[in-house]
Amino acid sequence: MIVAIDGQAAAGKGTLARKVADQFDFAYLDTGSLYRATGVAVLKAGGDPTDEAAAAKIARILDLSSVRDEELRTAAAGVAASQVAVHKAVRAALLDFQREFAHRPPGNKAGAVLDGRDIGTVVCPDA
Repeated sequence: MIVAIDGQAAAGKGTLARKVADQFDFAYLDTGSLYRATGVAVLKAGGDPTDEAAAAKIARILDLSSVRDEELRTAAAGVAASQVAVHKAVRAALLDFQREFAHRPPGNKAGAVLDGRDIGTVVCPDA
């Protein structure tokens, strides 16, 4: 089962999504964090988040466990996220990541809860 929670920033999506995931023992993904994680990973690799090829390469092999939560909430992560998010190749790679997560939740979970933009319309219209 896939649960999509769409909405504007600071609307409470994350709080609701985590509660739903916990209640049903589903995997949870904050899709906005993928862009922050990609930006942070590019910076850690010594790359430039404005370089589409470098950012897309990182996005295609993104390992969320390699980025700590506190790293995602820094000002630098926010700037890097904005820089990588404009790249079509990065968006395509992260769209694939989100769909894979939704259709094959990690940890043998029976379902996935995704929160972010366009989850129910673009990422998982079957949610």
